[in-house]
Amino acid sequence: MSIKNIYIIFVAVFFLACKSSKNEDIFAHLSTEEREELATFYHNISITKYHYGAQTGQLHRMYKDSALMAVPDHVEYTQRYSYSYKKSGEHVRAMELLNKAVDTDVANGKTNALEYKAWSMLYFYRDYESAIEDVDQIEQMNSPNPYNTCHGEPCLLLKAQALYQLKKYQEALDCFHQLLKIEEEYGFDPQDNFFARFYIARIYTQQNDTAKAMEAYQSLIDDYENFTEAHYYLGLLYAEQGNKPMAVRHLETAKKLFSENYKVIQEPYIERFDEVFVHQVDEALEQLL
Repeated sequence: MSIKNIYIIFVAVFFLACKSSKNEDIFAHLSTEEREELATFYHNISITKYHYGAQTGQLHRMYKDSALMAVPDHVEYTQRYSYSYKKSGEHVRAMELLNKAVDTDVANGKTNALEYKAWSMLYFYRDYESAIEDVDQIEQMNSPNPYNTCHGEPCLLLKAQALYQLKKYQEALDCFHQLLKIEEEYGFDPQDNFFARFYIARIYTQQNDTAKAMEAYQSLIDDYENFTEAHYYLGLLYAEQGNKPMAVRHLETAKKLFSENYKVIQEPYIERFDEVFVHQVDEALEQLL
């Protein structure tokens, strides 16, 4: 059956659906293949005509609803539908959809939706315990594979940051070092994971292990001379030690890098942990000059 014919069928049954029972399957007469084709058709409309700038709008949601009426347990479409409510601040509905996607995915032995949920729990909802639980479940389900990614980032990086935010510093350090060891075994250079190295430096700072913290920040600067945040935090440590010239040097370097739009620890959709902003640099310099 062609998409055009399926479309005509859908228009007809849509009006019938308005009068039918909520739980009635109005697509029961279609084959599995036809339902998949119909779901894909409406999903594609939702992400092309009614996506950017209109993802929280009613038309986008109507087409997503239509896709899920055809294939109610489609994990990807359900997960992506949750974005609409997440972006509009309707978080209860967003989590209902995301949890449904996770439950379906996990029941099928897959962790794709759970990986996105772990990322959301950490960075968006700041639910650190849930993020850790999600990563642990991902690691368990994908065992013996030790390296998993969550929405583009190593899952262990998420877990380590969650532990850091919970002030479980030694556990966080162990997790960061475990990640770096695994990446090295996979052929990556541990020095390239500047996120892990930055947060290791932050943990040393929180533990008042100034020598290790300064060494870690300086190591980052040696490898990435435009690492604005490392200059800022190293400058603060020099200020605490009473070394005003070195403190001013690193803070002024951070300010200059900000003026040149250099910033390493950032993400367009969320605020990174210990992210630095220019007003913080200005305030630190004002106290020294």
